[in-house]
Amino acid sequence: MIHDNQASYEPDMAAAIDRADEILADRYGVSIPVARRILADRRQMEWRGVSLILGKVIGQLIASKNPAVMVHALAMAAGLDQLNGAHSEAEVARKLGVTRALLSHYVVSWRDLLSGRDYSFDVLKFRKGNATRAKYAEQAKSPFLAAKAKALAKLKESKS
Repeated sequence: MIHDNQASYEPDMAAAIDRADEILADRYGVSIPVARRILADRRQMEWRGVSLILGKVIGQLIASKNPAVMVHALAMAAGLDQLNGAHSEAEVARKLGVTRALLSHYVVSWRDLLSGRDYSFDVLKFRKGNATRAKYAEQAKSPFLAAKAKALAKLKESKS
């Protein structure tokens, strides 16, 4: 038997039968009607957020000068690119006749739009995570890199 080595194991029967409103009421010490209202408000807010994001997505696609690239980038941002047999951003970019950098830019833009820039939406296929992007952005502002860029610009200027 699976529980032979767990003599003190007892299934949580309350978790199996409690409804969401009962769990919420218990957790926050409110009445069942208040918990139901909180759940209804939460659902309404979620749907409002989803409809706003959907509107933004449709607006971006309609306004796009290159809808094929935008749709592929949206699929990659959502992690759906494997449906087309893609193995990398570079492969998709070659197929579409654009640079990988452009496709990556669109993927990051879609990911930002879908997450509301709060990093709650993060698909790690073919790219770094949102937290990593923040670290790279911070490092790009370092005084060392600024001094290095200035020295390279001065060197390039002296050669021309």
